[in-house]
Order: sequence, then C-alpha cells, then structure tokens
Amino acid sequence: MSTTFDSRIGFVNYPSDEAGEAGRKAPPVDLGTQQPDPRRYYDRDEAQREWDRMWMKSWAFAGLTQDLQEIGDYFRYDLGKESFIVVRAAPGDDGLKAYYNVCPHRGNRLVRSDFGHMDPNKGFQCDFHGWKFSVDGCNTEIRDELIFRSGVIADRPGLTEVSCGVWNSLVFVNPDPSPTKTLLEHLDVIPDHCRNYDFSQFRVFRDVNVCWDANWKIALEAFIEFYHADDVHPELLSLTATRDCQYDVYRNGISRMIIEVGNSNSRAEDTSIVTEGMKNLVAIYGGDPDKFAHLKGWEYKQALIEAKRAWGKKHGYAFFDRLSDPQISDDWNYFVFPNITINIFADSLLIQAFRPHPTDPSKSYYNAITLCLPVADEQTPVFDLNEFNFGPKGWKGDERPARLVPTDLSAESIGYVLAQDALRVPEVQKGVESAAFKGSRLSESEIRIRHYLSEIDAYLGRS
Repeated sequence: MSTTFDSRIGFVNYPSDEAGEAGRKAPPVDLGTQQPDPRRYYDRDEAQREWDRMWMKSWAFAGLTQDLQEIGDYFRYDLGKESFIVVRAAPGDDGLKAYYNVCPHRGNRLVRSDFGHMDPNKGFQCDFHGWKFSVDGCNTEIRDELIFRSGVIADRPGLTEVSCGVWNSLVFVNPDPSPTKTLLEHLDVIPDHCRNYDFSQFRVFRDVNVCWDANWKIALEAFIEFYHADDVHPELLSLTATRDCQYDVYRNGISRMIIEVGNSNSRAEDTSIVTEGMKNLVAIYGGDPDKFAHLKGWEYKQALIEAKRAWGKKHGYAFFDRLSDPQISDDWNYFVFPNITINIFADSLLIQAFRPHPTDPSKSYYNAITLCLPVADEQTPVFDLNEFNFGPKGWKGDERPARLVPTDLSAESIGYVLAQDALRVPEVQKGVESAAFKGSRLSESEIRIRHYLSEIDAYLGRS
C-alpha cells in the first residue's frame, strides 16, 4: 500500500493489480472543491425534483431472488409514496415481473405484507371489491361485471408494469417502463469486478427496516466514506485500515471503497505488533495464530487469508478459489446509484438501502440486510457484519427471518456498529438545517459524496 498521499490519485491498496483486475485503481476524476448546497438535504422543492427526475427513472435495489423461489412468490417494495409488487411469474431471472401495488379499480393497495405467496391459479385479489389479476398482471376477473357500463372497463385494466432486472440474485426495479440504460449498463464495472462471487449461496441472517430523522442522502453519506471510523468505530482500529482506504469512482454514479482487514492500522504506534483482535479473527476462522508468529502486523492478513480459504474449502464454497487474496480478506464496499451500498466479504454481505420519506425530506427509510454463508458443522460461527463480530454457531440459513422494524436505534435492536452511525446521522441532519451551516467541506476520502451528488445533478439538469 502507498504510504504517501496524492490528492489527485488517493491511496492505492493494490499497486500491483493490472488492467482488468478487480482491485485496479480507477483513473482519477477531479470533482472540484465546491461546498454542496445544504438545502438539497431538506428543501421540499428539491425533494420533489429528485422524485420526478431521478427516482422515477432510476434502477434501485428492491430485494432478493431467494425470496422468489416458486411461481407466485412475491415481495412488496416501497419507495417514497409508491409501492410495488415483485412476483415470480416464470422460472429464471427473466421470469420476474414488477407492478405498481395499485388496483386500477379504486386504487386500493393489493398486497400489504413484506413477503407472500399468491396461488397462480387464483391470482392477486383486491380485498376491497374482489378484482383479480394474474402473475402476468392481466385482469382476470371484475366482480359483478354486469353492473359496469362497457365504456368503463372495455380495456380490461390490468396492473401497471415497471422495469425489473436481476444481477447476481439481487433484484432491481425501475419505474420507467423504457429505461435509457439496461440494469447491467447501469451497474458499469460492478458485474465484472464481482464476477467470481456467487451471491445466490448467501442467505439472509438479519433484515432491519427503520425510519431515520434524516434525509436519505445524509444517511447514505455515512456509509460511503470511512473517514469517520476512528471516532465512531474505535473498536475496528485493531483490525482494519481507516485512513488508508482506496476510493474509486466510475460512470453512472457508481463508486467503491476498499477497506483492508487483518493488517495493523497505519495509525498504530508500532505497526509491527499483531493485536489480539487480529489473532482472534484468524482463530475464529479455524486458523492457528501460533503458526503465524513470525509475521509482523503490517503483513498479518496473510494469516487471515489462509484461514479463510481453508474455511471456504471446509464448507464447500468453490467460488473462494476464484477470489483474489484481497477479496478473501478485505471489505469491498460498492455504491450502486442512487441509493444502496454493498459491503462484500468472502463469507458475508451487507446490503444497505436508503429511501426517501413520502412526505418529509428530513426523514428517510433505511433497510439493512445482512447475508451470510451457511456453515457445515455445529461448531463454526458465522460472521455478523452488523456487529462486526461472530454470530451463532452452526447457522444453516434454513429459514428467512422476518423483517425487523425496531422501535429504537439501539445496539440491541440493530447491532452495535450500525447503532454507532444511527446515533449520529440525525444529529448531522439537525446541523445541516442550521443557519450556521454553509455546506460540507469534503476531503478526498469523501470523494464518493461529491461523485454521487454530481450524478443527481445530471438527472436534475444542473450539470
């Protein structure tokens, strides 16, 4: 890793990676030094412009294919004032359909549960007046049709379809029925960078949905930089890099940061020391810390890589063999514009979605889905990203947990790492709305904030 800082390039984690390798540093982009207008975080007119020109024309993460196994399985996806149904109409990724969750008769919501199954032989039935719709969105029954004049229902109104796409078991919805870019075009480099991962083997460990007293962008920004880690997550200092992270920006608002895990932190007084936290991490993955006593702190993640590769082989995850050493050990955090981050570890994922509140731009909805690889024996724990620690032993991932809607943002409710951020995000919102605040003064470790805001500006016609 580079030990100097060039503000044009930033830190480079893997300088030996060549073109085509996932860790290759992206070409620098100069996004200027301007302070973002704080009104974009609370102004109602700004929120309406975002809704009309961006949200209604963007691919956004809606859910997981593992929740749509059988024909008729569906989940509800809410975005701002809208609600959508995503349903399996046929096998395969192309067999998914997405519709507005609106009955065309009088506007009643068709489904209210987060997840469910609709009998394909019966279809969706409106619980207000009994109209029915097939998995293909067609109107199959208008109750007491004889009481309608023919001109009212001559078009046999069905469900209004929206665009739906799948990448690596992640489902995306775009309200625009004719998007300017396909989902894969929108994702830019991400499918190539992640081509060796098989996300379909991961299972949901925890699913949390909360309402925050903060604009969706304020909440998002806490998770696309690691500049805050030393103050907010001090317990990570013994295991991860905090300052020396690689930040990359790409097309379509896509970006990433790579956080090294397993080596000594560059801020350590003596970077040759191997901390107890580093040793324990290796031991929990089945490695023997004594075997690696010869390694210095700055090279200790070699021990973690060896232990995790053995862990993957033990539990039958062949895709580990296709991952690079940094992909085995490190935290690869990708941002998919407009509103999700994906923390990718070899054995776990954290998908975080940030969605606008339907009426109040100073509030938002936050959904955090932790996924883990099931383990093959009763003595092996799984890695819980919400806690940045290890969870239960022998977790098989057989049953999907219900979506948790906690009444508070305590560590007991959402995990202590997320709670540390959740405590501060509403305080940032309050400060941003102060007359004293003139706009964020962003470092080059916060370049991803400038980058996604510039993409919003492109949608809003300001660039």
